[in-house]
Amino acid sequence: MTTAVPGAEDGRADASEDGPTDGLLAGAFELLPDAVSISVAVRDADGRAVDLCLEYANAAARSGRTAGAAPAGGPRGDLWSRTADDGVLAACLDVLNTDRPEGHGVFTPAGEGAHRTADREYRAFRLGKDRLLLVLCADRRTRAEERTGARPGGDASSGGDDRERLRILADAGAVLGSSLDRGATMDAVADSVVPDVADGCLLYLVDDTGLPALAALAHRDPLRRRELRDLAEASPPHPDSEGGVGAVIRTGRHERGADVARALVPSPHAGEDRRVPHRPAPADSWLAVPVGRSGTVIGAMVLVRAASGSSPFTEEDVALARELSHRAAPAIRNAHRHAEQAEVARRLQESLLPRALPDVPGLELSARHRPGEKGTLMGGDFYDVFPSGPRDWTVTVGDVAGKGPGAAALTGLVRHTVRAVGRSAADPADLLRAVNTALLDEPAPARRFCTTACATLRPDGSGMRLALALGGHPHPLLRRSDGTVVPVGHPGTLLGVVDEPRLRTVHHTLGPGDLLLFYTDGVTEHRSDDGVMLGEAGLHAVLTRTAGASAEATVRLLEEEIAAHDPRAPTDDFAVLAVLVR
Repeated sequence: MTTAVPGAEDGRADASEDGPTDGLLAGAFELLPDAVSISVAVRDADGRAVDLCLEYANAAARSGRTAGAAPAGGPRGDLWSRTADDGVLAACLDVLNTDRPEGHGVFTPAGEGAHRTADREYRAFRLGKDRLLLVLCADRRTRAEERTGARPGGDASSGGDDRERLRILADAGAVLGSSLDRGATMDAVADSVVPDVADGCLLYLVDDTGLPALAALAHRDPLRRRELRDLAEASPPHPDSEGGVGAVIRTGRHERGADVARALVPSPHAGEDRRVPHRPAPADSWLAVPVGRSGTVIGAMVLVRAASGSSPFTEEDVALARELSHRAAPAIRNAHRHAEQAEVARRLQESLLPRALPDVPGLELSARHRPGEKGTLMGGDFYDVFPSGPRDWTVTVGDVAGKGPGAAALTGLVRHTVRAVGRSAADPADLLRAVNTALLDEPAPARRFCTTACATLRPDGSGMRLALALGGHPHPLLRRSDGTVVPVGHPGTLLGVVDEPRLRTVHHTLGPGDLLLFYTDGVTEHRSDDGVMLGEAGLHAVLTRTAGASAEATVRLLEEEIAAHDPRAPTDDFAVLAVLVR
């Protein structure tokens, strides 16, 4: 579905339903005395924005176009004479090529025929990845006069009001699109109206039980913020209440009044007494608007103004608040969806790892698993330790190619195949052959390859007898009790690629104090800011420094080394398992 900007004439351009030219904002654009344009980035082969393609221009911008300027939709649809150094265009491109949500400055149009001849203030706002809103405001002196004494409910001129609403909506859009974190998004919704629209804001969202729950609260006065929180927490709104938050969510209609307590405390049913446990003084005026889109209400936003120093909320405030809540709804839904997906990924990832490492006589075990991409994707790295005979224990560490549900499903297949076959097959190479067969049996679209290290440990006198096979996996590192560090194992074929992989089991005797470190390539390929990988040499260094340390201390110091190499979240997930002979 698309909506066109009313009265755009030759500057008309369609915009998506979520675009910046729908609803109240479209009308504000056309009525503004300032020039407003929306453009789409033109990017080069390296992905950098190098030009702008005009998508929409309001009436003020269209009236100021210079002769020969490109029409809407053309490459760099110039609406004003370009300055000598092209400062505005450069600033716009800088916003699109960086993480900055906006850019601003002042320029003087060059030559005759420019939109205006006085110094102009401009502001550029990034709308998503490739779209940009550019506003050429009044000259600096006039702009300063309009801002003088401005506060919620002030007496600005009509033109100043329009510009202020535009700025508020643009600022809110930039803030709301800056994060997918649920808590940060809720706080951003409340902060988007304070202090420009109201002194305070409370955001209520319907929870899983169908009841309104306070999701965020902001206020310019810390004392009033505490009073509002106390009031909100003392008596949560009820969905069937006659007025206030519950009624706004139920009916989808806004409400306003002169006593904020009536908005937050549940209204009684007919004939019931109303008891307010606590009422802030003075009684702030309030405006509650529904939060939602497409007929579905997911919550309510309550704006609060102090009884002294502000005028009550007007119809213009209602329209602005509704537009803000309308734009907040997608950000809230996206944050909820992101949180749900992250929780599903976390729980699924946990199901692919042992809940706890077993207590193995004669061994000390320690393991870590860290998801990549800040935990938003399920990875294919795993580890497992389980009994495979009266005295034997099997250890596996592996990495299925890819991320997401497909990789997670294959991880489960590999882990359960090793467990099932490990009950009857003692040779680690035979276990890896069974995994290879299971991977090849998967349908072609879902088929993936896997690297796996598989080992069995059996008590041997005062130590342990190790049998180890590698299916395309990095060599585990063995730290002897004297501090010597050596790789162990014979390289083998990647699993899930060929019918007959080359796999070989090697044997070692481990004595007391010897430590065997299994890891996935997410550890060695972790890169610093300058692109240098930690590498196997980095692991060698950690193991050498931790000679004589416990399995847990060794893994903990390895984590610290990874964080010191690059404190950012790893782009790839990794698994580490240390086995120490006691």
